[in-house]
Amino acid sequence: MMMSRSQNAGKPLAGLLKGYNTIEPVPDIDIVDITSNSRTARRGSLFIALRGINSQGIDFAIDAVKSGAVAVIYDSEDEYCVRRIPLLGKQVQTSWIGIKSLDRINGEIVSRFYGEPGRYLKIIGITGTDGKTSVTHLITQALTRIGKSVASIGTLGYGIGNKFDTATHTTPDAVTLQSYLHEFHEQKCDYVIMEVSSHSLQQYRVSGCQFDIAVLTNLGRDHLDYHQDMEQYAATKGRLFRDFDLSARVLNIDDAFGRQLANEFKSGGKIRYSALAPKEKQGVEVYLLNSEITEQGLDLDVATPIGEIHASTALMGQFNIDNTLACISSLVALGLEQAEIQLAVTGLQAIPGRMEKITGDSSRATAVIDFAHTEQALRACLTASREYTSGQLWCVFGCGGDRDQGKRQGMGRAAEELADRIIITDDNPRTEDPERIVSDIREGLANPKNSCVVHNRQAAIEYALTEAKSGDLVVIAGKGHEQEQIIGHERYPFSDRHVVQRFIQAKT
Repeated sequence: MMMSRSQNAGKPLAGLLKGYNTIEPVPDIDIVDITSNSRTARRGSLFIALRGINSQGIDFAIDAVKSGAVAVIYDSEDEYCVRRIPLLGKQVQTSWIGIKSLDRINGEIVSRFYGEPGRYLKIIGITGTDGKTSVTHLITQALTRIGKSVASIGTLGYGIGNKFDTATHTTPDAVTLQSYLHEFHEQKCDYVIMEVSSHSLQQYRVSGCQFDIAVLTNLGRDHLDYHQDMEQYAATKGRLFRDFDLSARVLNIDDAFGRQLANEFKSGGKIRYSALAPKEKQGVEVYLLNSEITEQGLDLDVATPIGEIHASTALMGQFNIDNTLACISSLVALGLEQAEIQLAVTGLQAIPGRMEKITGDSSRATAVIDFAHTEQALRACLTASREYTSGQLWCVFGCGGDRDQGKRQGMGRAAEELADRIIITDDNPRTEDPERIVSDIREGLANPKNSCVVHNRQAAIEYALTEAKSGDLVVIAGKGHEQEQIIGHERYPFSDRHVVQRFIQAKT
């Protein structure tokens, strides 16, 4: 589905900014559109000049005004903006309005423009290092199965039901996000299931969202190229549970950070879930009773406060037990009845690019495509894959360039410990030297000579599939559902799934 630009009638600017600490007087004008991207500004727009990671929004304000923006708001505490405003004011005539802590409240301003759509939707936010996409997809599937109108926003894209448009960010900027929520409300959606990244929390992209339920999957090392350390990373994730008026918090207490949050919030709605089936069930609302790996996937028996739930799924891997428990816990938190939840989780399907199995004829190895791009996720993926192979386990993987370099050795170590054959290849090298990335990965290997390096990703996948025998399983990790590869500053069409499918077709 394609989201259209707002068709809103004009909104008084004074109403949008009411209650905020503005430096200049707010003019009596109407706003017909709102944007933080100067390229999309049009006649009657309000331009929000935000500080970015690599640029300053105020530097694009003149472009926005020339395109028709009738007012520009900027952060009155940003020294760069304050210095620039007198110079810009001499070049173009418009309303320049400074607002204290604009980055923290811009989502609220945008939400007002769109009529606060979150007030009319039940929004579930999912955060964590791994599992956000899977849990988002599973909850969306489950609610759709029982006739609810459900939208989702995340890594796989955004849309209603299973109809997705692609997205460039796991959690979009505040303007885009609120426009999605507005459209979902217009389309009569009941629920929005949304991945909430640490970047979006740090940058306040989700300010103005009215979350009903927040879900924690787990916390492991990731994004330390952006966050200073694990303490800051955890504190940022914690904002989803602390900064919003939630009806319930769904927490994985098998995870140390989940236990910390559970102890922090002594009162209020709280659903704690566990796959470890602790002997003392006190303090755990949802927990695993039994699990069985079948040819079709996973069969689970789950205890909940409203009765036992049996989930027969097409999912692979121990970590999908955790994801299914998070899904069931969220449905319990929504107040669904036992019979509804039972129907909702029967037959849950695999998520694109998440432990996605691709098979050819019986004479060849099976391939598994997975998005695993952290040590924790790669370990989970390889451990799960071992359950499904009678032969050797292959691992084809790399690490993204211009991203957290500290996780590369750990991913190499995980591959060496859990796979029989390792092929290191390029992921999204971006502007970093691929040789440097591979060297960092190999530093984590006890025996680097036992690994094979094939930089060309297609060639690496085809080599593994050619050399692997019947009964072997080839895990291709890191890119999952992605449809492109980033080399330098360019994006090239590329899909691990398509490479595998073309290889199988050519050999059939």
